[in-house]
Amino acid sequence: MLTLLHPWLFLALLAAAAALLALGARRSLAELTPTQCQVCFAVRAALLACLALALAGMRWQARAGDELHVLFLVDASASISPEAAAQARDFVEKSIPARRRGDRAGVLGFARETRLWQPATEDVKLLTRWPQFSPAERAGTDIGRALDFAAAVAPNNDGAARRVVLLSDGNDTADGARAAAARLAASAGAELWTVPLRNPFAPEALVRALDVPRGVQPNAPFDLRADVRSNVETRARVNLYANGFLLAQQEAVALHPGRNEIVFPNVRATGGFTNYEVEIAPELDTLAENNRARATVALAGPPRVLLIDSDEEKLRPLAGALRAEKIDVETRGLSGLPRTLEDLQHFDLFLLSDVSALRLTREQMELYRNWVSELGGGFALLGGENSFGVGGYFRTPLETLLPVRMEHDDRQETPNVALLVVLDRSGSMSARVGDNRTKIALADEGAALALDVLGPRDLFGLTAVDTVVHNVVPLDRVSGMNKAALAQRIAGIDAGGGGIYIYTSLVDALRVLRGADAKIKHCILFSDAADAEEKVAGEMGDSGTPAAASGGAGTSQDVVAAMRGARITTSVVGLGGERDKDVPFLKNLAEIGGGRFYLTDDARNLPQIFSTETMKVAQSSLVEEPFQARALAPSAITAGIDWNAAPLLLGFNATKPKPTAEILLTTETGEPLLATWRYGLGQVAAFTSDAKARWAAEWLGWPGYGKFWVQLARALLRQRDAMGANAADLQVRATELGDGARLRLDIDALTPAGGFRDGLTLNAALVETDAAGAGGVTRTAEQVGPGTYRVELPLPSAAETTNATLAPDSENANAAPAASQPPSPPAASGSNFLISISSPDLPRPFVFGHARAYPREYLETETNETLLRELAELGHGRFAPAPTEIFTQRAASVPGLSRGGGGRQHELAGFFLAMALVLLPIDIFLRRRTWRETVMST
Repeated sequence: MLTLLHPWLFLALLAAAAALLALGARRSLAELTPTQCQVCFAVRAALLACLALALAGMRWQARAGDELHVLFLVDASASISPEAAAQARDFVEKSIPARRRGDRAGVLGFARETRLWQPATEDVKLLTRWPQFSPAERAGTDIGRALDFAAAVAPNNDGAARRVVLLSDGNDTADGARAAAARLAASAGAELWTVPLRNPFAPEALVRALDVPRGVQPNAPFDLRADVRSNVETRARVNLYANGFLLAQQEAVALHPGRNEIVFPNVRATGGFTNYEVEIAPELDTLAENNRARATVALAGPPRVLLIDSDEEKLRPLAGALRAEKIDVETRGLSGLPRTLEDLQHFDLFLLSDVSALRLTREQMELYRNWVSELGGGFALLGGENSFGVGGYFRTPLETLLPVRMEHDDRQETPNVALLVVLDRSGSMSARVGDNRTKIALADEGAALALDVLGPRDLFGLTAVDTVVHNVVPLDRVSGMNKAALAQRIAGIDAGGGGIYIYTSLVDALRVLRGADAKIKHCILFSDAADAEEKVAGEMGDSGTPAAASGGAGTSQDVVAAMRGARITTSVVGLGGERDKDVPFLKNLAEIGGGRFYLTDDARNLPQIFSTETMKVAQSSLVEEPFQARALAPSAITAGIDWNAAPLLLGFNATKPKPTAEILLTTETGEPLLATWRYGLGQVAAFTSDAKARWAAEWLGWPGYGKFWVQLARALLRQRDAMGANAADLQVRATELGDGARLRLDIDALTPAGGFRDGLTLNAALVETDAAGAGGVTRTAEQVGPGTYRVELPLPSAAETTNATLAPDSENANAAPAASQPPSPPAASGSNFLISISSPDLPRPFVFGHARAYPREYLETETNETLLRELAELGHGRFAPAPTEIFTQRAASVPGLSRGGGGRQHELAGFFLAMALVLLPIDIFLRRRTWRETVMST
């Protein structure tokens, strides 16, 4: 059908053209024959008509349904075998040649995500090879998302009919396909045709689920059952692992087509948390990804305490006192610091004794805090020369957990300090680390923390060095400084170029500190461990260095020795690894300078290192003088002990109590000795002296020693009822939804008599056990019926654990290498989670485990024709069409299926302008040619 965009303009142009033609015919000066006049008049009239039609917007509109736009939606998930993928490719290739003029075709690929492989065009040519998805993306099939994506990219305003052709095995793992098919037809006006892809028969055996009964008791036997499916007769070896150790094995187990139940009888669980895994090794099999399943057991049992000290032997008195009262204690050295929640969950109380925070990664600190807050664990930090402020806990996640703060207290008897920080601002400091911050930004933060630690009587200065010294903060009394403004100035230090000139920086530090009015003078030198330049005066050949300018000579070691002679000590912080070329040099500087050497390969540790070193130098938080403990408020922890008869303690770490902390014991000067509080679901204590033969040497033989520590431990212990024994109060059913992305908890709250408990505020927290430092998620349940509550928790993907460590160099090292791990199966089938349900209305949280199995993508191997037929019906399309029918079968007129108006409109202005251009030279030629009339006579 032909239409005009501007019909009135066409009529006006037509009238003007007629007038021009008439005028031209009357007043033409050319001598034309009558026939020539008639022909030229017709050509000129056609030319003007073409111009008028072009200007008026002449269009041709096709009938609705004459043109067809097709999007092929190709399943590329892991359940699609190479043979099935070849079927999809062959189907599309055979469909394309049958399209008509004006038809368009495009290709989309999908798995968990959907991507546009080829946009819809009229002259589509299939790519030689379609793009690939990553293994993680292929581990799921989201048909619903793919259909929504197709609806979004399918044009809906050109009048053409739309058709989506889904090529899939129908094994949807996200459960949203049906709703999306209905939306596709209703809103996008597109038909949905489905083409089943069939994998060739292949032997397959898989572990569908692992069943562990609820309410398992410690050391009580139970049967563990594995649901194993197979599509062939075969035999398999079946292994059972407990916490990574091979627990039992069954050889040559017969597997029959269909469901097989394999039972491991008389399994006994010990400890608070056990992770079971069943692995099958079939003789006939195709996929290895579905050969495992996991389950977790949270047990109620005797309380367990984890006790860690930098010197494990010194823990014997404390461990012996707890064991004497039937408390199960495990002692470890630094190599045994927990790195995963799965390890920590075996215990109910974690006592950390005299361990430097530099031995812990930030992820470990977050792990301990989450364990207390969300799972109700008990925690206590004990004092020592490597603990609290001098141990590097200032402004860390564990300081947040504790009931005390580690800020500097300006004790008059403490010598004042002059501290000069020398920062490396060379080009290498511009590199970014894990949290996308630059190395120099983290060093700036550490320098600002060092300033924050110092007291009003101290002096602070800072220089930034590359090839020259930049005096950022002149050495001055802290009392006259605006710390906030200086922190901003320090944060503005950025990286320069070249390497740090060590000799130049030390010469300047000696000049600045030599005349400082302070009892303690100290320099902290920060340098890249692989880029420390100018170790010797004049080494770099720069005329502007102090040595070159004065004609002096010497080495950096000479300058540090001169500083030591002037009672100025030097500590060095190196950024890099043990094998970096300048590590021996930097370590030697610290030894000559009478300070400490710190080496870290993770710049995120720099703030912690700077604050630790400053507190050690300032000596303000480490008090080594005898005192007697004084009891304050009555408490079950301190009850029954004659504190007036308590021997002296020989030292403590100075701290300040937080506002809501309960102070139970103090020093004679009123500073906190024992502070407790509740943090989330757990109990936390800070004991600022120690429990071993240094500060507590005189306590070890005192009868009150054991009683005090036993009462403190029992007050902090997590309630073992929380590990599953209160199932009479709460009954929980866990169901994974979608592609394992959400976990729905259906909770029944009952009274002891079996009645319903309504109006409860139930909070559900989920934490992944396999990840260090991974924070949990918490949601509040909604009541959906009498005594029934429901909540959905997002299941996180596998966490990436960062194992940032410092070099193992005495007190300046970070976490030592982890303890040797137990033998474990070759691969994990899924993630383990602990779920805690708590309420202000219940006496204790309810904790249980949940194991997420392998992705559902590997669970089904047969084509789901039922779903594909249903989708075709919902989408007003067809199931299993032939390739040639995709374009030859035109779109049907289906009630409720929007077509977006009439057919597509084609602009004809270009055509008519081209015709006018063709007619113009013809008109000129005809007018200039001499015509001869032939006269016929009779």
